[in-house]
Amino acid sequence: MFVLVHAMIDPLGAIQIGAGLLATFPLIDHWWRMRRISRWRKLEPGNEKTDSPIVVVLPIWNEEKIIRLRLDNLAQQQYTGHWSLMIVDSASTDQGLQIIDTWLNENPNAFSNAPSIVRMPQRLGKTAAVNFALDHIDLESIVVLTDADVLISPDSLNRISRWFGSGSDIGAVSGTPYPISDPLTSAERNEETYRRFYIDQRIGESIIDSTPIFEGSLLAFRRDVIGNNRLDMTTNADDSQIAIMIRRSGLKSIFDSELIFHEYIPTDFVENNRRSIRRARGLQNLFWMNRDLWLSQKEDQFSRILRRQAWIHLISPVLVMISLVAMFAHIGLTMFRIQNGISMPLADIVLAFVSSFSIVVFLMGDWIPFGRTLQAYLRGQSILMHVYLDRIIRRNAAIWEPTQSNRDALLESSKKKKGSDL
Repeated sequence: MFVLVHAMIDPLGAIQIGAGLLATFPLIDHWWRMRRISRWRKLEPGNEKTDSPIVVVLPIWNEEKIIRLRLDNLAQQQYTGHWSLMIVDSASTDQGLQIIDTWLNENPNAFSNAPSIVRMPQRLGKTAAVNFALDHIDLESIVVLTDADVLISPDSLNRISRWFGSGSDIGAVSGTPYPISDPLTSAERNEETYRRFYIDQRIGESIIDSTPIFEGSLLAFRRDVIGNNRLDMTTNADDSQIAIMIRRSGLKSIFDSELIFHEYIPTDFVENNRRSIRRARGLQNLFWMNRDLWLSQKEDQFSRILRRQAWIHLISPVLVMISLVAMFAHIGLTMFRIQNGISMPLADIVLAFVSSFSIVVFLMGDWIPFGRTLQAYLRGQSILMHVYLDRIIRRNAAIWEPTQSNRDALLESSKKKKGSDL
């Protein structure tokens, strides 16, 4: 009996392993299944384009730095169908609107339909700006949402139009982020590793049924499906709110790996962290608000996807924190026992060694591919835990500050490109 008890692993080690497996296995299993599905089947739009008018909505707030570049980019669209640009200004206090007026006067034929500018009386955040735009868009339209700090390809509206052609059961489609920087910095490599891991999931989910997570920098949806419904301004995640609203209507919300938008990943640590926290908070709110779908028999496939993502975003971060606390405590206890000559099971020594080695791999993540994956995963979980702490102190995240480091990089890149073209 003594030998059996002595051979058992320490309770701290058992907690570390148990919580770690409960946190990571659902994510790894889901990612592996979705990745396999995305490798053997591709989603492609039909050849027939939609007859519905397309309205591109560009929410802005104090974008004087890059608005001219963004207008240049949108004016390059090759779509020959009926489309128009709507700029929604959230009570900007800079010279952005004047720059827009100047640009339009200098380029009177840039758009086949004159862009419209709607002004909000006060700044209430991007979600409020999207709701404000919906009040000014006809029901028969296809709405395209995009951000000021990204660039889209000239063929984007053509591809979007094909997704909504006659007979299509697609209600919404999301674009895919693609970093501009080359080579990537350390922070950008970690962010790209994180994104690739989750993009594999989004694509597989779209093939099976629908994905509940969208990218707000480029997405499109059928205006009539939203109807009189409006986005919840306290939830954030306006992009993923739209994805689930469309799926609840019976149509599909999909992620298109070929509908690409280009952006610079924020290199400033504080800005990058702030943006990630805002998005994580919105997704946690969204999954909890839609918990009625977790066990829905009517939406079997989508319920499984939503249930797994809810576990990953709501439960896993807590389990990861428990596992990490137990890991450090177990390493400390093991070292104490070794230093004092106290006998212990071999399993405890092996676990402490593996845990210590994992810490080294994590710290060397910039040079080890697996280390980057580990860094990206633990950073994501720490961001989700940070959101829980924000909830405790009731920090408001409905209105957020735009990141500036990526805007500076986008502007600098544009200047260099123009200089090389001269």
